[in-house]
Amino acid sequence: MDNKDEKTTIPFSFLAIDPYVETNIVSPEEKKVSGKKYVLWGDRNQYPEYLAELFANCTTLHSVVLGTADYIAGNDAVVTEPLQDDLFMNKKGQTAHDIVKVLARHAALYGGFAIQVIRSKDHKVAEIYPVNPRFLRSDKENELFWYSEKWKGEGGTVKTVLYPKFIPNSEEDTAIVFVKGDVDTTYPQPVYCAAVKDCEVERSISEFHLNNINNGFMGSYVVNFNNGKPTDEVKEEIERKFNEKFAGKSNAGRMLFSWNDSKDTATTLQKMEIADYGEKYETLSKHCERAIYKAFRANPNLFGLATESNGFNSEEYQEAFKLFNRTVVQPIQKSIVYAFDRILGKDGSLTIVPFTLDSPTTNVN
Repeated sequence: MDNKDEKTTIPFSFLAIDPYVETNIVSPEEKKVSGKKYVLWGDRNQYPEYLAELFANCTTLHSVVLGTADYIAGNDAVVTEPLQDDLFMNKKGQTAHDIVKVLARHAALYGGFAIQVIRSKDHKVAEIYPVNPRFLRSDKENELFWYSEKWKGEGGTVKTVLYPKFIPNSEEDTAIVFVKGDVDTTYPQPVYCAAVKDCEVERSISEFHLNNINNGFMGSYVVNFNNGKPTDEVKEEIERKFNEKFAGKSNAGRMLFSWNDSKDTATTLQKMEIADYGEKYETLSKHCERAIYKAFRANPNLFGLATESNGFNSEEYQEAFKLFNRTVVQPIQKSIVYAFDRILGKDGSLTIVPFTLDSPTTNVN
C-alpha cells in the first residue's frame, strides 16, 4: 500500500517556561575552597557583584537603597577631632560626612560596610577611607581580608592585597574594620535578601517592555515542523537554539524566517491570539514593589512616592518614618558611630545630625 500522500501529525514540544529567575539568581551561600584561605561569597564568588547589578537595574531597589542611605547619613556628620587639617579624614579630602554617606549606601545595599585605617609612623591613626565590601573577601573569622576589584570566581587567578583586621592600639600600618551586622555568617546579608526574586522580576519586566518596543510588537507563535520526527538529540538541539535566539524577555516580538526545499515541507507559523497582558504586568510590578518595600520595612511615602489611597500624606510620612527610623536607620547609624569610636579611640567621636525634609542650612563666608 502506497502511503506517500498520507500526512501524519508529528508531535514536537518546546519548553513553555524558561526557569530564568531561578537559574540566574546568585545564591548567597558561602563556601570554603581547598587552596584558598578566604571564603567564597556566593555562587562563583559573585554575590556582591550580583547585588550591585540588581541595584543598577531594578528601579525600586535603586530608589530604596539611595533613600535609605540618605536617612542614615543624615543632614551632616561631625567628628570631634578630624585627622587631616581641621576638617578632613584623609588626604583625598573626604570629610566625616562624605565617608558616612558612602558607608550608609554600602550598608543599605550589601548589609554591611568596611573602613580602611591607615596609621602614621608613630602608629597613630592618620587616615580612614570607606572600602566597598564588594571588593573584599574574608576568612571565616573575619581576621584577614583580601582586596581585589576583579574577582573572577573560584577557578580564576586573582591578584589581591591582604589586610589584617583592625585592632585598637596595634602597630599595623593599615587594617580593615569590617561591620556585617547581627549575623553569624562570614559576610553580611542585605535586609532585602528575601525580596531578591522580586527585584529580578521587576528588572525582567522592564527589559521585556524595552525589547517589545524596540521590536515593534509582541508576538507569540507555535512553530510546527512538518518534515518528519527527528531524534531526541536533534530535538534538544533545535529547542536549545530556538530558546536562545527567539525566546525570553530579550527577544520580545522577534520574527522567524524559514527557507525550505519545497512548499510541501515548509515550516508553518500559527499565530496565537493572546490577551492583553498590560494589566497583568502592572499587577505583577506593583506586587514586586510592595515586596521590596516590605523587605526594608518601609512605606513608599518615605521615598517621596504617593500612595494609592491618599497621595503623599505628611502625617502618614511622619508615622512611617518613626518605625523605619527605629528599626532600620538607627541601628546602622549606631554601628557606624561605634566603628568611628573604635578607630579614633574615644566614645562620642562622631555625631550624625538626623535627616530632615528641610534642606540643611549652609553657612556662606
